[in-house]
Amino acid sequence: MKSKYGLIITFLFVAVHATAGEEVRIDLHAVPGDILEKARKLMPEATYKSANTEAEADGLVYEIQGLLADGRKLEVDISESGKVEEIEVEFTHDLVPAAVLNAVEAAYPDLTVTFIEASHSESKKVIGYEFVGQQNGKQIDLDVSADGRKIAVADD
Repeated sequence: MKSKYGLIITFLFVAVHATAGEEVRIDLHAVPGDILEKARKLMPEATYKSANTEAEADGLVYEIQGLLADGRKLEVDISESGKVEEIEVEFTHDLVPAAVLNAVEAAYPDLTVTFIEASHSESKKVIGYEFVGQQNGKQIDLDVSADGRKIAVADD
């Protein structure tokens, strides 16, 4: 009974205090069971460690973070209605197609990449990449299409 009230209080806190786009850290146990189970079925090889919620225009999104067996980070984003928004997986350079790497290098030749993340659809198809790095002493965050043809500076 006590955990039930804790879950209700956590949900009310998140609902009242979260504004659009603001991430609120929650206990992994506060993620609704059906949402967490969906994440586990999507990425069964992951060990889930933490969670956030983010208020979006169409409702609350649960962002469930974890690690793959090889140590790479991942995040599964699922709306409160159960729709998979995206699956984000840390990628190493060797996992990114050469065409994408070449396009980023051509557009940002002075960029030293420190992190790459691939965004996947529910079917696990790559829909885009995020490249984070340093260029001329400044951090830069790029959104790159799955084929590397579109590159834009992210507007966090």
